[in-house]
Order: sequence, then C-alpha cells, then structure tokens
Amino acid sequence: MAKTSSTRKLHLRGPACNGEAGQALVEFAVSVVFLTILLAGLLDITRAFHYTVGLQGAVRAGARHGAYYSSTQGRTPYLDDADIKAAVDQVLSGDGLPPSTFRASTTCLAPIDGNSWVNPRYGSSAYPPAANTPWLYICYDTQGSQKTGTLATPPGAGTASPYTSTDLVVILLDRYGLIGGLSTEYLKSGSSLTSIQLTAFQHFSVQG
Repeated sequence: MAKTSSTRKLHLRGPACNGEAGQALVEFAVSVVFLTILLAGLLDITRAFHYTVGLQGAVRAGARHGAYYSSTQGRTPYLDDADIKAAVDQVLSGDGLPPSTFRASTTCLAPIDGNSWVNPRYGSSAYPPAANTPWLYICYDTQGSQKTGTLATPPGAGTASPYTSTDLVVILLDRYGLIGGLSTEYLKSGSSLTSIQLTAFQHFSVQG
C-alpha cells in the first residue's frame, strides 16, 4: 500500500501584514474623528432648532399676555415689564431653557437699518456675551408718541389708555453655545466659532 504524505502550509505574519493592519487602524481613527465631528454638528443643529422654537414661543406668549385687555377691569392689566417677563420666563422654563434678563431702557432697541418697527437685524452688542443667557427687550408703542423700552406699571383702570391699539413688540436675543465649536482650520475667516446668534421677536396689537 502506497504511503501518502500530506503537507501543511504555514502562514507567517510578516512586515507586509503588519503594515496593512497599521494602515487599517489609521483609517479607522480618521473615520472616527470625521464621524464625531459630523455627529456633533447634527446635535448642534437639533439643539439650536429646539432652542429657537423655545425662544419664539416665549416672545409670542409675552406679547400676547401684555396686549391682553380685561373687560371686567377695563384695562390691560399685564402691559408692563414684570408681567411680560413672567410670561416669557414661564414658557422658557417649560422648554428647559434659562430665564431671561430684562434690558430696560427709556428707548427701544435700535436695529442696524434703523427701521421704526424695531425688527432685526441688531448689532452684536445687543446680544448677551455669554452663551445660553437670553436677553429680553420690550418696546411699547413702536409707531407712536408713547414709544419706550420700559413700562413699570400697566395703565390704570377707568381711563383711556394711551397704548390701546398700539404696537407692542417683545424680543429675545441669545447666543447659542455650540457643543464643540468650530476651530480655525474649518473656518476661512481665521477665527474660532463657539456660538451663534439667535433672534426671536413678536409684534402684537394692544387690545382695549
């Protein structure tokens, strides 16, 4: 009976195999960095959208609250800084956002283009220096002689209110803090970006 012999091939890992493994590791590391940046960007977009919706809902509630006319009292009982701010902060709190800081002034916030309706755009100094700390601005009677950026108490009852049918605008300005920020290598401007400006405003006609 003929004897058969079998041979076994022995595979050895040489320098070439180690090089391929190292290349794969480098490619994986680069992919992880890219995916991390992409994920952070998606999270920033989602959070910024949620933040913007919250700010817009807050100014809408504040303007509606301030413009409300009570027929039983014969006046607009919430047309003042404190009541409007309370309505704004209530909505902000419900959305998990920080309370506003009211920026009282005898003059209304001045837009860059000087429009009389106090609509955007606003200068950088009008925004808070710190991220996620919304600043609240209120402008009463934007188109009339009673135009002012602050009103300590609402008009009294039983008298013709000078604010009836006037325009009320409530504004929230904030800087949204990015999760990781964009550094100089991603920006042609050569400066890092750690936050973006957010603007929300709402006009409402005062009832009465």
